[in-house]
Amino acid sequence: MSSRQFIEWLGPLAGVVLVGGWVLAVVAFLVIGTETCSTVEVPLAGQIEACTDTSATAVILLTVIGFGATLGALFLWALRYVLASLEAIAENTRGGRGR
Repeated sequence: MSSRQFIEWLGPLAGVVLVGGWVLAVVAFLVIGTETCSTVEVPLAGQIEACTDTSATAVILLTVIGFGATLGALFLWALRYVLASLEAIAENTRGGRGR
């Protein structure tokens, strides 16, 4: 695989990382961000309904996964730019231009 082919793959790969990461973040938010209630037997008080809300955890998880996906995609796009610049420098050096 040449460097040009690798550079061409980095753009779509960055898009997949960005979109896939945010899809994963939303799925995690929907799966985790629920309120579950159950009936608990408490001595002297009888039966009470105890609920657990995980919405705050789901929001934090959504933010962390989405931010990680965005940073990963930005790093891949930056790598694409750097490699393209290095490839242009290498071509100019090989061609003998600029002397």
